[in-house]
Amino acid sequence: MSKKLLFILGGAVVLTLVALGILVYWQRGKPLANTNNSNTNAVLPNVNTVVANVNQNQNLNQPPLDPNINDKTAVQQIGRSFASIYASFSTQNDFENITDLYFYMTPELKSQQESFVAAERTKRRTDILYHGITSEARIVELSEFDASQGSATVKVTLQRVESTGTTSNSETYYQDLTLSLVKQSGVWKVGKIVWGQKQ
Repeated sequence: MSKKLLFILGGAVVLTLVALGILVYWQRGKPLANTNNSNTNAVLPNVNTVVANVNQNQNLNQPPLDPNINDKTAVQQIGRSFASIYASFSTQNDFENITDLYFYMTPELKSQQESFVAAERTKRRTDILYHGITSEARIVELSEFDASQGSATVKVTLQRVESTGTTSNSETYYQDLTLSLVKQSGVWKVGKIVWGQKQ
């Protein structure tokens, strides 16, 4: 009797699916209700337009815009991104936090960092527990900016979460990273990195 019941239920399911398929196919061909095609062609007359010069009142009490504002913003954005990436690492990422930033470094800093990475790779052990630090820029302070010299200094306050073994075994702290930038061939590059104390 249970086989008979299963056969009847299976048949009912198949018939229901077929009915739904037919209903969907039938509804697909119908246009949506409440839609109107109101496209019309309009003929516009030829109109000669005269643009007049009009003197507008200027508010002379506003200070002039700083011509270096785009450079200042760029320096702060580079500082924020560079610090967040550079200060985040783990035993599993093969120094990508440094190598991915080579483009944003001056040739001198890039050379120093390449030497550091090469030396650290030779010391690396594969049997160590996971160790990683995730860093997020919280405050970006433009402490020095000289457009004529093409130099700037940015202090980035990072919130850092350091984990060893597992992510549940973590410590959160703050640390400053000061970046000195120079403009080379129209591009801002990081030339010096100085770590502050853990807070």
